[in-house]
Amino acid sequence: MTVPTAYLLASAATLATRQADARLRPYEITLRQLGLLIQVRAEPELTASELARQLGVSRQSVHQLVEELVAAGHLERRPGASGRSRRLEPTETAGYLVRRAGEVLDGVDDEVVGGLSAAEVEVLRGLLRRLLAHGTDDESWLDE
Repeated sequence: MTVPTAYLLASAATLATRQADARLRPYEITLRQLGLLIQVRAEPELTASELARQLGVSRQSVHQLVEELVAAGHLERRPGASGRSRRLEPTETAGYLVRRAGEVLDGVDDEVVGGLSAAEVEVLRGLLRRLLAHGTDDESWLDE
């Protein structure tokens, strides 16, 4: 029996997330929270629905992540372009955290793909970016 690709991807994601969360624990942030900070820094005018789609989570999950990051002092809510809308703004601590977490996650990359050659890692990264661009309808995944 062939193992379904979706199952393989989900299992690899679970492994990578577990390792990343362990490394990020001293910074009191999870990989999912970090992903939201990165998206908000890159595209500050995204709505909760757009964030949810790009992160592959529900709107309720986005709202929970936002609440956690606001409580931790990494995000602030600001008035949006229209008088009724609101936007999220990363704080200075968020900028530091994203930079530091990137360094920490380099070690996780080595653990997750340790059995692959540099060329295989680049092929894998390219394929994953294409899958994400297609699945989220967001071509910015291809901008690396």
